Amino acid sequence: MLLVTSVVSHLEALPRKLGEKDASDEEDYLSLFDGVHFHEIELNANIILRAREIRDYYYSPLSADSTYKMMDLGDCIHLETATINGVDEFHTRNTDKGGKVPLLKLYEISGTSKVCGKYDLKIVSPEAEQSRLDG
Repeated sequence: MLLVTSVVSHLEALPRKLGEKDASDEEDYLSLFDGVHFHEIELNANIILRAREIRDYYYSPLSADSTYKMMDLGDCIHLETATINGVDEFHTRNTDKGGKVPLLKLYEISGTSKVCGKYDLKIVSPEAEQSRLDG
């Protein structure tokens, strides 16, 4: 299995936050992007234009019946990276972003099971069900 992400991930995983746990965390993090297990996708004009399309599609001025306004910039770049590169599943824990579009509820909110109503992408939480130990 190959995991694909936008280079924007490097901006989201700050070295200072990683370093709070262990000094080797930054090195461990960067070693993940070996092209075998994790692959990072560079930004280009096509990616930015589709990310713009996605952000515009889900934009909604706040009103009495709306709980969100727009998609987070990083989220739309990650969604675009997935759709333009033919990724099967998009893993996120994003359920509530305080006024931003929650990705795990994206299809429920939009009423369509495709990104922007046209790009196939399964959006799931990476959390697996935990077994109970009865003892």
